[in-house]
Amino acid sequence: MIRWRRSRDDKAIVELVRTQLVPISPWQHPRDGRLHAEIVKRLRKGATLVASRTDRTPPIGFLHMEFRHPTLIIDLLAVDSRHQNKKLGTALMDRAESYGRKRGFTAAIVFVDDHNYRALRFYRRLGYDTLSEIPSLKIVELAKYLSL
Repeated sequence: MIRWRRSRDDKAIVELVRTQLVPISPWQHPRDGRLHAEIVKRLRKGATLVASRTDRTPPIGFLHMEFRHPTLIIDLLAVDSRHQNKKLGTALMDRAESYGRKRGFTAAIVFVDDHNYRALRFYRRLGYDTLSEIPSLKIVELAKYLSL
């Protein structure tokens, strides 16, 4: 099921960042308590959707988005490796894009580490096109128009 984040989800979300995103990032990240504090601070900006087995179970995936009208920014997306390839990432993206459309956003963007080929394929399969490449930051910016 896809639902909105609750504060009790934060520990599981931070663990998803630590296990699924940090290892593939080319950048250094804080550890333990500092990582938790930074992620929770980041989650307070925008909105976060979570994928979980039931309404009461911890997240097995999440998507955090921020809003800079008219653009919806997909800030973080992670799914536990044991639950990947089950369309959870696609379901989270569909829900985020639908949310954006209903609120008048006309485009969605995402920044992906330039060596994260799996994520690049995922977003391109969902209709995202490369907008720019920023070698100094080792990222690719992808965008998709959100038609009504």
